[in-house]
Amino acid sequence: MVAPCICRKESGLTGKGCGKSLETCLIFGAAAYYYEKNGIGRSIAREEALDILEVAEKEALVLQSTNAQKTINICLCCGDCCQVLKVLNRHPKPAQVVHPNYQARVRAEDCIGCEICLDRCQVRALEMKEGLAEIDPDRCIGCGLCLPGCSVQAIDLVRKEESECYVPPVDVRETYLRMTRERGLLP
Repeated sequence: MVAPCICRKESGLTGKGCGKSLETCLIFGAAAYYYEKNGIGRSIAREEALDILEVAEKEALVLQSTNAQKTINICLCCGDCCQVLKVLNRHPKPAQVVHPNYQARVRAEDCIGCEICLDRCQVRALEMKEGLAEIDPDRCIGCGLCLPGCSVQAIDLVRKEESECYVPPVDVRETYLRMTRERGLLP
């Protein structure tokens, strides 16, 4: 299924829309059945889902999936409208909140200082220093949006050390149980 991005829809209704594609949230499995039954989205073929992902890359939308190994949705988000990204942007170290297993790295010897990667980054993890792009590891959420924008391919997405990697919960139920335990509401 595909459904409209509720964040961009809300921003548009308040006159603050960003103009990026609206019909971008991908829904899978039982969640897709719920969306279809309630008229929230529409069924699509695999080819259309791939087309939506291509548009997302062109529009520099961050792919944010369910925090579980069994994904039920992938939202395609922008820093202008997405409430999650807005909160992350207010946090001094978004990488601590998101727990990315990958991080972007700029090869300074290849960077030409074009600043396209800065425009594509939705969490302000890149800045220019002495004419070259530099990544702040505390801000980088490992989304990889900076890579396709780099015409000289000076950016790599690198897996973190195994000891730093996060293993997501098996399913959404386990996600909520973990959250409840972390808040001290369950033993």
